[in-house]
Amino acid sequence: MGKKKKAIVIGSGIGGSGIAALLQHSGEYDVRLFEKNGLVGGRFASYRRDGFRLDVGCHLIANCDKGTLGEILEILGCPDAVQWRYARGPKPAFNFKGERIKFPHEIHKLGFNNDELQGIMQFLMETGSIPEDQWDAWDDRNMLDQLEKYVQNDRARIIFGILSGIYFVIRDHETPVGEWVRCNRMFEENKSSGYPIGGTGAVPEAYVRALRELGGEVCLATPVRRILVEDGVARGVEQRDGTVHEADLVISNAGLKPTVNHLVGRGHYGQEVLEKIDAYTYSEAVFMVKVALDTVFVENENMVMFMGRDDQAELQRELDEGIIPEVASQAMIPILSNMDPSAAPEGKQLLIVGGGVNGQPLDTPRSEWSKWEAPFLNALEMVFPGIREHILWTVTTSPADVDRLFGEEGNVIGIGQKVGQVGDRRPAMEDPAIRNLYHCSADTGMHGIGGELAADSALRLYRKLCG
Repeated sequence: MGKKKKAIVIGSGIGGSGIAALLQHSGEYDVRLFEKNGLVGGRFASYRRDGFRLDVGCHLIANCDKGTLGEILEILGCPDAVQWRYARGPKPAFNFKGERIKFPHEIHKLGFNNDELQGIMQFLMETGSIPEDQWDAWDDRNMLDQLEKYVQNDRARIIFGILSGIYFVIRDHETPVGEWVRCNRMFEENKSSGYPIGGTGAVPEAYVRALRELGGEVCLATPVRRILVEDGVARGVEQRDGTVHEADLVISNAGLKPTVNHLVGRGHYGQEVLEKIDAYTYSEAVFMVKVALDTVFVENENMVMFMGRDDQAELQRELDEGIIPEVASQAMIPILSNMDPSAAPEGKQLLIVGGGVNGQPLDTPRSEWSKWEAPFLNALEMVFPGIREHILWTVTTSPADVDRLFGEEGNVIGIGQKVGQVGDRRPAMEDPAIRNLYHCSADTGMHGIGGELAADSALRLYRKLCG
């Protein structure tokens, strides 16, 4: 084998740590990974507080080892480097008016009449059976229009809107039918949704560990100021302290827009390219409250989806106006320490309650963001009466916090998987103007959910660069 090429990767999120390890594994590249924070993993990072392990994001992994996250570990030759706990027995459930409802088997408990139930079941059956060779064409149609062909009911819309939010962190009228069917089909076939033992950070930490063991270099707490470009070619990077590192190629895990606007500079791009980049829109932002309990209060449940209201028009009006409700209208509540006991000290418990806060500007003062904690804790109390008495402490993560750490307008995924932004209409991995510059993140993943979208990008870039 000839001389190895030098590759620099900016960012240690799933896409960055994944592609860095894969390229080092190929034997064709010497890789140096730069991470601006002191923790590995970006939105997948985990950290400790008072014996509890907290994730930066709010995650339940769609396919665990059977998805793209596990596929990277398989290629690296360490499939068991991450252990997984599937969210089975019991499966996730809806909470509506104090009652647990298994979806879709107990959907009749939500108060639909016979015609509405028949329409919902027909919608599920016919939409779910769209043939695979038609999925791309169905990406031009949205889930709200599809649902309303079968049933027009606010409660039905909210149920499927919650699922759109959980899957893609976007609204139902933006969610492509084809992508919805793809992801549901994976769930049905793999039956492996769950959580990594050791927290979400266990996944990028495993990738980085493989990178180091294979001879790659990892530079934590080392921000990159800019990507060096000469004659339209990426030549390396410059750190904030002025240190320059040359490379044969540069891969950015920072996201398409931050890379173009800040690390490279808009002056390197033509107006038509910039207009196309600017036109991409992000997924929605969420507010999360991490809750530490002084006892194991919730038993035999892994995740509950809270549905507090079914007056869709009024709810949407309030969200668009930024009105803070007394009780969050919807929330996802993963009980993390039930899936991974190491997330909390023995005899204690850790869970998260969170959801969308549409209409709240990112420059809202932190004192105002903090007002969202009470509505989510009130929703938590409605799902688990008496739980408030056992709260040791809470940690909130607002969209503004996420924006400060990662940019991209505070969203938790990246460029949204909306109608017109799915599959081959997502940003390309190759930079549109700079040679030897590649983008590898959820922005450039073609299909999947959350971190699996970023892992998809890493796998495709690896196959492109290494044949």
